[in-house]
Amino acid sequence: MLLLQRVASAGLMLATTCVFATDTKQIEQWLQQMHSAAHTLNYIGTFAYQQGRQLTAMRIIHAVDPEHGERARLISQDAIGREVIRDRDRLLCILPDIHSVIVEKGRQESEFPPEFPVDIDELMDTYTFVLEKQERVTGRTAQKLVIKPKDKFRYEHRLWIDTQTGLLLQKKMYDEHKHLIEHFVFTEIQFPTQPIEDEQFEPGITSKDYKWVETGDESDPAQSRGGWTVLNLPAGFYEDVARHHRMPNTKSYIDHLVYTDGLASVSVFIEPLTAKSKKLNGASRLGAVNAYGRVTEKYHILAVGEVPQSTLRMINTSVYYKE
Repeated sequence: MLLLQRVASAGLMLATTCVFATDTKQIEQWLQQMHSAAHTLNYIGTFAYQQGRQLTAMRIIHAVDPEHGERARLISQDAIGREVIRDRDRLLCILPDIHSVIVEKGRQESEFPPEFPVDIDELMDTYTFVLEKQERVTGRTAQKLVIKPKDKFRYEHRLWIDTQTGLLLQKKMYDEHKHLIEHFVFTEIQFPTQPIEDEQFEPGITSKDYKWVETGDESDPAQSRGGWTVLNLPAGFYEDVARHHRMPNTKSYIDHLVYTDGLASVSVFIEPLTAKSKKLNGASRLGAVNAYGRVTEKYHILAVGEVPQSTLRMINTSVYYKE
């Protein structure tokens, strides 16, 4: 983790007129600044997150210091009051509605704010990057960056990056029909100049009587993942992860494949069928997240990702076991 620093670059203060030409170096500077800000700044804020028709308000506290490294705490602002606390490589998910705490180890990257690649050279064949005019978000000046797919297998992203700090202030995602399917925006944000007190990262819920569940690397060293592969991928997608592991709270092992184009990703889960199996067969959707399930004679194959159904269907129906 990097030490606390303010990432403001005078060279990135672009003119407010629309930039029609795609300047790869300039765009990568903005993305690098955005990535760095998310992990190196102290900030406290409230954001709204909309996925489909579901709207959630969250409070976030983020800090970086030499003693503790990078820490973050997310607090749901609804009546349930769920919390997520990240401390270096450990993630605590406190779930009052089911009286449980899930502990995940080995997490290297924060899931919030959303991550984007810094090097876009390999994405230029499948996406168009356009810097548009600067706009105001949450009372701050932000540089707008639009990432448009060149085919029907990906989603469009629109980013608003704080020109002073580099932090991502707003993100919108649109499907292949130009419908808004996901929206994240800070409604209030502060950048403390003094260290954030340790008490701010303590759970606001007494969880001593909760059930604690630890998850981590559940890979089975005695078994390989076999010859599962995907024969038909959309242009630009490649295999990123392949492992054979156990699902939390079960004794069964599944095969897990991840395919990505460098921005979008699809997870494929291959699980043996059992007599009690009740699995998705067909399409399902929640906001930006689509799922497509298929049942074969012996297996259930599930593809999940923030991509159109056509992408999932193409990948799922071409999953193949190579002897």
